[in-house]
Amino acid sequence: MKTANMLVVLMALAIIGVIMGDRMYVSKFQEKFRELEKQRIITSNKLTTAKIVHENLFHVRDLVFKNMDFPGQPDTIHHESHFFDFITTCVNDLKLKLISVEPKRPVVRGRITTYSYDIEVEGDFFKFGELCAKFENSRRIISLESFKVSLVDKSEKIEGGAEKKAIHVEMTLNTYRVQKAPAQTGAAEQTTAGKS
Repeated sequence: MKTANMLVVLMALAIIGVIMGDRMYVSKFQEKFRELEKQRIITSNKLTTAKIVHENLFHVRDLVFKNMDFPGQPDTIHHESHFFDFITTCVNDLKLKLISVEPKRPVVRGRITTYSYDIEVEGDFFKFGELCAKFENSRRIISLESFKVSLVDKSEKIEGGAEKKAIHVEMTLNTYRVQKAPAQTGAAEQTTAGKS
């Protein structure tokens, strides 16, 4: 009986000793654990920032390819088709009525070709504001050069019995196409002449 009691006491003392030793051993590493956690958070933040930069760079690359003409890289779909598709999609999404789209003659100034369009839409005033926001977020550079707003005679009933007046908007939009700068052959020729 005494042997069994002694064995239980020794086991209890051994367990207490192991726990105390473990606590002393782990306490030495608490500062290292805190430092590792700080480094993990910093690395995680850097990876998130790198991902955002990566996505933004792809967006910028996409903007460049959508708005520039590169030699030897023909568009499978003409840029005007992209523009018309964008306009009709935006107008349909916002439940506006597209009255007309009239392209003007392109204007070339240096490397920039400006394509202008006279567009007429009808609908809600706030939807027109959303349409302008869509122009701003387009992958093609679109500038709203001018617009004229007038009330339409017809009005719609909305919930609560109030009337919602429709507007008619005439606007001029510009899109741009930029030619890539020609290679500077003069500088290259001077370099090869200096070497020979």
